Amino acid sequence: MNKKKTIRQQFDLQADKFSNWSVTRNTEYMKQYSEFCGIVEKDILLDVACGTGEYAIYCAQKIKNGCGVDLSSKMIEVAKKNANDLQLENISFKVQDVLELPFESNQFSIVNCKSAFHHFEDYEKNINEMKRCCETDGRIAVQDIIAYENPKINDYFERMESLIDISHNMTLSVDFINQLFRNNNIETLRSHIVNVELNLNEYIHHAVQTDEKKNEILDLIDFGINDTEIKKYFIEKEGRWYFKRNVLLILGEKI
Repeated sequence: MNKKKTIRQQFDLQADKFSNWSVTRNTEYMKQYSEFCGIVEKDILLDVACGTGEYAIYCAQKIKNGCGVDLSSKMIEVAKKNANDLQLENISFKVQDVLELPFESNQFSIVNCKSAFHHFEDYEKNINEMKRCCETDGRIAVQDIIAYENPKINDYFERMESLIDISHNMTLSVDFINQLFRNNNIETLRSHIVNVELNLNEYIHHAVQTDEKKNEILDLIDFGINDTEIKKYFIEKEGRWYFKRNVLLILGEKI
């Protein structure tokens, strides 16, 4: 099965879970991220790989208009319902391969991709399409989890990510993303790394796995919690387990 088909099927299966995940619905984080991106009333937003549309819908209440695109028809179905429930008329959603965006060049003042680059394979084409759709002097924003610096730790959590969500491809390093911007003549305006603690049970259950994969996940977590180095990235609070993850926010200007 090719990667796109895997992603489409996986996100079709887990659209409702993804939409109801506390991370997806965290309005305080969406507020902070929109401020980081400098969202203003006159903006025309393109949200690439928008999922169930929560961020695009949040922004729609503050901007001129916008559009979200995603490969998963089920994700877009949920996004459209959520927008309709709020009676928003300035936001639309399309089922679309993000490598072939159905828009004219220079159409949007800000093009955003949030929590999706670790699913992609052709990063150059993805960022090029985002840039093409962005107007000159417009903004391009990427937000995503980033690789751990320690190779052993990174290999462990890459295994965990792949077991939790089979559509996961690879977590990129900060240096790789910075270079991706430079290679494509996107001038970095600002970047920030956020240290987060993610609820392990919620993280596992925001996606869909087979029973066999669930058992592998539990065995892997048990191994990690008992490993001298890896256990430093797990935290227990009031009977709940969390793990440490870094997230990169980067905003650039098309030049």
